[in-house]
Amino acid sequence: MRIIYLLLFFLTLSFSKILSLNEAFKIDTFSNDTAIILELKIADEVYVYDDKIKLLLNNQNLIPFISYKEAVLRQNEKVHYDELKFILPYSLLSQYLKDKNFLEFQYQGCSNEGFCYQPQKINFELEKQGEIFTLKRLEKDNLSKKSQENIIANFLAKENLTFILLSFFGYGLLLSLTPCSLPMIPILSSLILAKGGNKNSKIHNLFLSFVYIFFMSLAYAIAGVIASYLGASVQGYLQKTWVIVLFALIFIFFALAMFDVIKFELPLKIQNFISQKSHKGKGILSIAIMGFLSALIIGPCVAAPLAGALLYIADSKDILLGGLALFIMSLGMGIPLLFVGFGIGFLKPGIWMQKIKILFGFVMLAMTIWILSRILETRIILCLYGILGVFFSVFMGLFDKTLNILEKFKKAFLILILSYSLCLFLGGIFGAKDFLNPLNFSTQKQENEDLTFTTLSNLNEIQRQIKQNKQKIMLDFTASWCENCKFLDETTFKDERVIEELKNYKLIKVDLTEINEEQRKIMKEFQIFGPPVLIFFDKGKEMIRFTGFIGAEEFLKNLEQSLLK
Repeated sequence: MRIIYLLLFFLTLSFSKILSLNEAFKIDTFSNDTAIILELKIADEVYVYDDKIKLLLNNQNLIPFISYKEAVLRQNEKVHYDELKFILPYSLLSQYLKDKNFLEFQYQGCSNEGFCYQPQKINFELEKQGEIFTLKRLEKDNLSKKSQENIIANFLAKENLTFILLSFFGYGLLLSLTPCSLPMIPILSSLILAKGGNKNSKIHNLFLSFVYIFFMSLAYAIAGVIASYLGASVQGYLQKTWVIVLFALIFIFFALAMFDVIKFELPLKIQNFISQKSHKGKGILSIAIMGFLSALIIGPCVAAPLAGALLYIADSKDILLGGLALFIMSLGMGIPLLFVGFGIGFLKPGIWMQKIKILFGFVMLAMTIWILSRILETRIILCLYGILGVFFSVFMGLFDKTLNILEKFKKAFLILILSYSLCLFLGGIFGAKDFLNPLNFSTQKQENEDLTFTTLSNLNEIQRQIKQNKQKIMLDFTASWCENCKFLDETTFKDERVIEELKNYKLIKVDLTEINEEQRKIMKEFQIFGPPVLIFFDKGKEMIRFTGFIGAEEFLKNLEQSLLK
């Protein structure tokens, strides 16, 4: 019931009245014969922090030289309510004028309900018309318009809370279709079956799925908030060898439970305690823990919605909105998993269910090998998959008697699996690296064979290349544990049109696999929260960036649009 109460709390919060940025703050400018007047009108129940206010004329802060309404104390912080009026006399402005003059107004506000807006930077160009100066408001910088995560961070700062959360729920549904999210399905299926899921009611299996999704979402929210403060992906820290081995052992444990080698249940005392709270409480704690942990180890690589939320948290320190957006996004990602739990409830108990449990046991072992592929050579992984395929064929009944035509089809299918498994094993023994052509030992397929990347790992060298290189530059931030990075290499970067377009660029690959001190400096400098990220530069200026996987069509379209601007 506590989970349901928490969900109701989040829903109640989402429908509370939070003003958008444009509703909370309105800016007007006026001019007369002696000064420029800038007015900030602040909505009811909203305030602005005194120490966040700056007026920069050509980078010179004018606030110390002008007077405006005195601040009031609110919880030991100096703040302003209602309205602020800044009078900028021409005599002051004339001291800092140049050929071209720009005024930047900075402020940050919060509502009395605890919601804080992203720090704002409003830019004006100072123009002289006769004896009078005027302010012409400028559009936000090109980076904000072209970078998806900046657009989303600005969206978080401006829109109504309900609309924000609904949008992030939609983002989550889209992310559930990415390759990184697929491993969640066999994990949850195996967990429910290990608890005797086919014997439970459909509602109970649905509830177990919800527990898994809820704690998966909780992990994303917590990890996201931590990542925004560290300036690096928490997943990067979880790709250490000992962590990967630990998770591999956990999946082996679940596989053994599928094979009924070990009993997968909580100690009797804990079961009795849980059963006092719910007569079907058995196994909930273990599913909750696995939901939390599996989100960290095999969740998706960073995509634009996630990066945008992290950027917003990092800039505004608004943990509530940023964490809530990540939580709701993860719930959206978990919707397909609810259907998994509900579908298992339709499975009828019987002898054949033992085969299903064995099938999921091998799925868990396959997941183990997949996790270990981040630290083991490809040829070793080929051998392991080959061995697993041979055992799978035997356990699923390759040598059983065939009594009907359906079983003959099954045996034929298992023979094909056995044949391919033997090819994988032999290919691994002789050093092959291609899963689709494991017996090709002579010419091994190389990643991005038509694109030439220079790998750099030093921040100073990367910055030097951006500033001094006359050629356009593409930075490719990647990692060996990032599934979307591999998908990007194998699809988008194999497209002939993309290859042709990128011939005009110097291609630099930045490997973030280890997340060491130097890599953290690089990620902080370029505001990278995790791979994959592609950033394009022309004459030292950022043109556009792509966060997360992007298909060839969208890649070319967006790149072309950025060149036209």
